[in-house]
Amino acid sequence: MLNGAGSYRRSVITGPRQIAFEEVAIPLPGPSQVLVKVAAAAVCTWEQRVYAGIDSWSYPLVGGHEFAGEVIAVGPKVSQPLAPGDQVAVAGLRRCGECWACRRGYDNVCDNQHSAREPGKAWGPGGFGEYALLEGYQIYRYPRPVHALEAALAEPLACVLHDVKRFTPRRGDTAVIVGAGIMGLLHLAALRSTGAVVVVSEPDATRRTKALEMGAHAVIDPSTEDYVESVKRLTEGRGANVTYVAIGLPSAIEQSVHAAAKRGVVSVYASVHPRGTLIQVDPNVFHHKEVVLSGSVAQDHEDFLDAVWSIAHQTIDLKPLLSCSFPLGQLADAFAAAARPDTYRVFVTPDGV
Repeated sequence: MLNGAGSYRRSVITGPRQIAFEEVAIPLPGPSQVLVKVAAAAVCTWEQRVYAGIDSWSYPLVGGHEFAGEVIAVGPKVSQPLAPGDQVAVAGLRRCGECWACRRGYDNVCDNQHSAREPGKAWGPGGFGEYALLEGYQIYRYPRPVHALEAALAEPLACVLHDVKRFTPRRGDTAVIVGAGIMGLLHLAALRSTGAVVVVSEPDATRRTKALEMGAHAVIDPSTEDYVESVKRLTEGRGANVTYVAIGLPSAIEQSVHAAAKRGVVSVYASVHPRGTLIQVDPNVFHHKEVVLSGSVAQDHEDFLDAVWSIAHQTIDLKPLLSCSFPLGQLADAFAAAARPDTYRVFVTPDGV
């Protein structure tokens, strides 16, 4: 197989609700590359937007950036100790290491992360396929065996850890998570060890129940309650010390700013679409209360390492968030399942297990 023979199957999202399957040659790893056989890939919001047609600039896309698998072959210049058979997670984000952002330590916003893309040519992280060819720095070895579905969640967990590490509540603070989808609940799991009082705002009753089951101290139903007044009621009028907006609604950002405590922080975790959407807030909130409105995107290499070790040593329980899995050939069904409000993470497994 690794002498140039053999092919593998991969999916390509070619347009709105259009998926093509291709047979392509199994590649040989270059000097600094690693060939990985995919074990499981999760369906993320980004791929859902591409499939739905909300994000049209990504076509044709070989999606699947939350995935884990098995090392098949390792290039001779890969420095870390990898061997065929190792279980690994993949940090699909590319980091050049040479741009201003990377050298400043902001490799999660590398200036050149999309520079290798060729117009009209299928591109992407490759998790929705049977094999993926990665750079050595993108590979993180698990120190002990992990269930494939949990192993695939290193990437979203790393993104959440990046947000929580940037804006960590103090013990006794009130942290509010807006949205109890997968990313909101991952925030909840990560915040449990901080000593903060964690409140979750979510209009869906099933997801509010899940948040309580996973340790939320209180929940808010913003469809029937005034969000700002509810936060103030739960904090004796002070407001939220840290708010993580894990849903892409402009109104949620606006309300979070007005519900913030003095010197409170509002982190916009979820992207808002369509791009260019504006929000309106009273600027005096920033002046009089010293509120900070910021954001969080992706993860850096340290976040990813922390996520892999957290999963391997089971310091964060991901099992409540594993919804269902589909064979690669049923990727369209996986997208349909992922769009339902009663699912959290849906997976694709090339072997159909």
